[in-house]
Amino acid sequence: MTEKFSAEERALVRGQNMQPEKLESLLGWYPVVVRNDKLWWRFFGEKRFSEPFFHNTVSSLDQNKRFCLQTSFDALDEFENTLAPTAFIFHISRCGSTLLAQLLASLPSCVVMSEPPVIDSFLRFHYAQPAQSGAEKTLRKIVSALGQKRSGKERHFFVKLDSWHIGSLLLFRKAFPDTPVIFMYRKPHEVLFSHQRQRGRQMVPGLVDSAMLELDPEPLSPGDLDGYCVKVLAHFFSAACRQTDELILLNYNQLPQIVWSELLDLFSISHTPTELAAMKSRSSLHSKSAAKFSGDPQPAAYDIGAELCATVYPYYEKLEQLRLIE
Repeated sequence: MTEKFSAEERALVRGQNMQPEKLESLLGWYPVVVRNDKLWWRFFGEKRFSEPFFHNTVSSLDQNKRFCLQTSFDALDEFENTLAPTAFIFHISRCGSTLLAQLLASLPSCVVMSEPPVIDSFLRFHYAQPAQSGAEKTLRKIVSALGQKRSGKERHFFVKLDSWHIGSLLLFRKAFPDTPVIFMYRKPHEVLFSHQRQRGRQMVPGLVDSAMLELDPEPLSPGDLDGYCVKVLAHFFSAACRQTDELILLNYNQLPQIVWSELLDLFSISHTPTELAAMKSRSSLHSKSAAKFSGDPQPAAYDIGAELCATVYPYYEKLEQLRLIE
């Protein structure tokens, strides 16, 4: 296992191995890792995905009841009682996408998958071996397995992707041509400042598969993480701008009010007064913890740099123009 899996993947597939032929069904099992033409699964039972990220839900599972299994892609055909995705949530990172996912997940009628690792795992497989991946056909089946109905209350299904998946939007549109796509963004310098405080892996060279990042090839000085962040942001914004007809644009500064003032109606999501009150209460907390949110810290120096202004802000301004026209 140590030769085949990354540390993150080893954590996902660590547990008591089960034999699929001994199971009555795969209900409550979710795919977590793709490796060539094989799938690894984890058992979640009736556990709701209410944590900020998929990996948080994995960590919350009972240590004594961690079950795994391995199957071929054919096992994806077993799922019938599933939800079609209500919308996909793409984003540039540090722009409120986790808050949106948490607010939606607070409603019993919503299933929300927040950055499920199996999608990133599949995309890496697809870019490495496109002829063997099954492309949009396999992607549809994986998403369907993530949208299992278990409690009977589920009516809506949202999938929040990793930020670097915006470059794969065309594949998602081929697989789900009629599914709405939200694209969340924020002023580029605010995203840069957030990553200066705590770097996401997409902003560190070599930690995200280069096949999913179309970056300016101009070399950087060694250790220039801010310069790399600017390149990544330029890719995210430009990828979105190439496909604006496909996107519901959502700026960070519209949160959280736009969720209950527009999005719930847009997706025909019903709720009780109590559920709405709980959602609004959740919006006052930090998206990744239960701490009270009082706003982002101000940067020590407010210098956004000429490169950021020249390469990223024109894309941001284009998105804002289109959003405000709508």
